[in-house]
Amino acid sequence: MTGSPTASGVQVGVAQISVDRTDVAANVERVIETLRAGAAGGHQLVVFPECVLTGYLFDSRAETRAAAIGAADPRIGRIVRACAETSVHAVVGLLEEADGRVYNSALVLGPSGIIGRYRKQHLPYLGADRFVDPGADAAPRVADTPFGRVGVMICFDLRFPESARELALQGADLIAMPTNWPMGSDMLADHMTRVRALENLVYLAVADRADAEAGTRFMGRSQIIAPSGEVLADAGQDEGLFGASIDVRAARTKRLIKKPGEFELPVFAGRRPEMYGELTRPMASGQ
Repeated sequence: MTGSPTASGVQVGVAQISVDRTDVAANVERVIETLRAGAAGGHQLVVFPECVLTGYLFDSRAETRAAAIGAADPRIGRIVRACAETSVHAVVGLLEEADGRVYNSALVLGPSGIIGRYRKQHLPYLGADRFVDPGADAAPRVADTPFGRVGVMICFDLRFPESARELALQGADLIAMPTNWPMGSDMLADHMTRVRALENLVYLAVADRADAEAGTRFMGRSQIIAPSGEVLADAGQDEGLFGASIDVRAARTKRLIKKPGEFELPVFAGRRPEMYGELTRPMASGQ
């Protein structure tokens, strides 16, 4: 299912596609095919699942490292060339090898190359995340594109409201979230995605898988959420490319005016950062 572009809208797609953890080349081809389909449907941006190029469920640091690829890998270059050929931007998940470390990463790719990179900061004790290094780069996580500002977080980051809020404060119009939701993650798909979009007044585009890997089945439910919390697209458990038209202007209004001068909600201007010191205080070990 894809939506049609509008004169004032940006067409965003979430790709709910299968992943073969034994064949990076096949995964790259599937990503490129999806980008071409996205271009045919008028999409400017396509978000892909977490670790879509490499797979996710590994049982050791050695296996995880062996599966990882570098951002300069020629296969990433092939995706960049596809972005150039189609004029489509992409957010692509992978296990990334860099300087002797391994990260669960997402790259923002455009016709000019890599324009953004995020390394997962919050790591669950699950799959490859048991063995990767946590992202520690404090650089801005928001990439400028011709159609708006795209922030990135990955899967488990959704449970930390500070992660999405940081992206919103950095000016993200849309937060792209590659994920690997296993079956049973319905509360995340039904409620938490809507809350993150609504509390930050941003669009949220989540790309999951609906296939299985190493005995674990993923639940799908890739979706696009509006700043109002409205669900614009929900993939269910079908494979394919699912899209919606968004208006980034809706994400740039952080003051909700119900009745001018009488009922106004300064959602961002009303923040009191000086009162939130506990949020940045490290917790005791084991908590």
